[in-house]
Amino acid sequence: MMNSELRILFIVDAIQGRNGVGTYFQDLTSHLGKRVARVELVAPNLQSCHPCQGMALPMPGDATQQVFLPRMRQLTLLAMEMKPQVIVVPGPGLFALAGFWLAGKLGIPVCMTHQTDYSQLVNLYWKGTGGRIAQALLHWTNLFMFRGSTTIATVSPPLAQQLRQRGITNPHLVGTPLAPQFINAPIIEPKGSVTRILFVGRLAAEKNLPDFLQLAAQRPDLEFSIVGDGPLRHSVQEQAQRTHNLQFLGWCSRECVQQQLDLHDLLILPSSVEAFGTVALEAMARKRLVLTTPACGINDWKPLAKGLLTMNPGESLIQAVQRIESLGAAQRHYICQQAYHGARSLNQEAIEQWLSVLQITANKAHLLPRRIPSATFALLRRLAAYQT
Repeated sequence: MMNSELRILFIVDAIQGRNGVGTYFQDLTSHLGKRVARVELVAPNLQSCHPCQGMALPMPGDATQQVFLPRMRQLTLLAMEMKPQVIVVPGPGLFALAGFWLAGKLGIPVCMTHQTDYSQLVNLYWKGTGGRIAQALLHWTNLFMFRGSTTIATVSPPLAQQLRQRGITNPHLVGTPLAPQFINAPIIEPKGSVTRILFVGRLAAEKNLPDFLQLAAQRPDLEFSIVGDGPLRHSVQEQAQRTHNLQFLGWCSRECVQQQLDLHDLLILPSSVEAFGTVALEAMARKRLVLTTPACGINDWKPLAKGLLTMNPGESLIQAVQRIESLGAAQRHYICQQAYHGARSLNQEAIEQWLSVLQITANKAHLLPRRIPSATFALLRRLAAYQT
């Protein structure tokens, strides 16, 4: 089967444009649309509701986000009309589980992605008995979906190793694509100095925002900006009101993020949990300096190493920034150049890697087990047929 013949359906829980996973699949499908016969992204959208997007529920632990229920009749109708050769789901989630179930009933191979270390996030947000129950549910749901998927893809070497430890012998490592605006917009060349520092991401415990806020307080000679939304929004707003050199911009569109990257000299990702760190790659594509913690998965991509600055063990943010300031202008310029070329190279590699994984998945359709009749699916098919 040629790439140009592939029909791919992505079914994703993450809200489009609101977090790393949501933007990942937006960017990926925009690139694949030029290379395959058809690609569809089913994912919640706050600006324009997707036809398969149902009722919204508050996300546990984060009132700034929502969990959406899938509309199964619409999803079944789309899958029957499209006849995809592969369904891609990043589990576990309600949309992903719905897509996984539907693929089994239609006899379509599944490519599951592993892009988040959910166990670490559970440890941050749920303690005690509730945390143990959540860990067990995640473990068994993931295991069920892993075993029922034809292929499994992941975005960083540590997550690939995590999969191997769970018995997945051949996970596929895929890169991270970039949205067109981060590639095509004219580059504003970086300045020789570091005066403006940016954070972009979810305002949540795993991002270590207190460290960034402390840095802003310790360095009144520098300007700081924060882009994002999340449960720590109010504490960020309060400090921004008290601190003359800290600007809080809230959630921004992708175009706005690109503009903010161009306006700043250094992006900082102080995360304690970060499977990859898409915004770091976006900053690199804009020729900006990027400082990450060792926890960020982007550090494990060797082709990007020369364009990244990583905090040393035991080093504070203020010490890391001072280290960057102590570099010569020529060295900072060299790092920005390496970042620019590395990010664009990874973008191209990611698209080719994904096409390879999708081909492998589609070509294994004949190995799927025989479909088991389902009264629920039969009803959904009748409802979908009636709607047409």
